[in-house]
Amino acid sequence: MQAKDNTLCLTKRKPKWLTLRCIKLTSTESVFYSPANNLKGSSALIVIYKIGLTSKTMQYIASQSNHPATVFLNQNEITKRHCNIRWFNQTSEIKRCGHGTLAAANFLIKYFGYCPEVFTSMSHERFTIRVKKQRAQLLLKSIEPKKSELAKGELKSVFSSAIKAAYSTGDKNGYTVVLFNEEFSKDVEKDDLKSLHVDFKALSKLHKNAVIALSIKNKDKKNAIAHFRYFAPQFGVNEDSATGSAVSIIAPLLFRLYGLNKAMLVQQSNSGALLNYEFNNAKVVIY
Repeated sequence: MQAKDNTLCLTKRKPKWLTLRCIKLTSTESVFYSPANNLKGSSALIVIYKIGLTSKTMQYIASQSNHPATVFLNQNEITKRHCNIRWFNQTSEIKRCGHGTLAAANFLIKYFGYCPEVFTSMSHERFTIRVKKQRAQLLLKSIEPKKSELAKGELKSVFSSAIKAAYSTGDKNGYTVVLFNEEFSKDVEKDDLKSLHVDFKALSKLHKNAVIALSIKNKDKKNAIAHFRYFAPQFGVNEDSATGSAVSIIAPLLFRLYGLNKAMLVQQSNSGALLNYEFNNAKVVIY
């Protein structure tokens, strides 16, 4: 079954790049949405090409898209067990993109009835896919963060509320998670992290990692709920709408601090997103 051209009006007229002979088909796919909770999740533009599509052209196509990520797959690889994958936002190539990978997997399952078992990024990171009830689940290795007084100091002037603790990964994947003082959680109990003010200019200058603001709403192991937001002005995105790859650091941190091996994550961006995960043996399954 061939996918429909669902580029969702990238421009008022059909974009010129769609006439490129190397473009096989395009479509869009959304993930992490929940109509019951009025959470729209996030979308990705999927571009399947034949051969001859340069990085420069990929970046141009992504710059014309109104989606948070544009995913590129080679037609010759999507029928194999292992498939290379690349993601771009409007300004630059993305090193890790969980939502784009899940979107690509679900797209292939929906229109072709199959998808690769493993997607491999340009940095040779493996994104393993499991299929359950015709929906993709993403399996990632967890990234263990370390408590960082340096990160806490750098981010002190970035947020409108006092930081309780900061946890950072190494330079390879570049994440910092911040937790706020208890007074903050009490003052904004209804909206939680939605009222948090962020100085994006200061963040881009002071800190090199993408930053995850995290708040625990329910620590009960059976019905655990956590809220988070994701900021990365250093990488061309002030705030991401739905961020699957960030769970690879959130999951082990919630396990370390609260003994949780699974939880429902609500991403409190403007669109909102709902993510579920399970953490076991240094691996995270996201769906």
